[in-house]
Amino acid sequence: MFLNCFFRYFIILSVVIIYFIPENSNANIYQLICKNKKNTTVWVYSNKRKQVVLSKINNNNTKINFSMERQTPNSFLSKGALSGYQTDITYDKNTGELAMLQKSLRGSNQFYKCAAPKVIKKE
Repeated sequence: MFLNCFFRYFIILSVVIIYFIPENSNANIYQLICKNKKNTTVWVYSNKRKQVVLSKINNNNTKINFSMERQTPNSFLSKGALSGYQTDITYDKNTGELAMLQKSLRGSNQFYKCAAPKVIKKE
């Protein structure tokens, strides 16, 4: 009888724990394809890992890492270096806009319009 009761409580507790695990607790990896008049870029990011990677510029493979400083479910701000210049990347999912802002007079600011993020790997 004790074993039967223990087994029931164990099942109930397991179901409750699984139910309350948040859906965004996994480290899904998303891909963004962004375009402006001059360039097409492909970005890969994970909110859980707090990483953003510029993986392609005009179909040329590259790997430039940025770390997320701030994030919400619909946006993020990342910082890193691009072409030797300190660069901030901001993305807003609601508007589909990505901005690449460099903190130098010689750097360039670029603004992109992005397609909706696509899940490329679920973890």
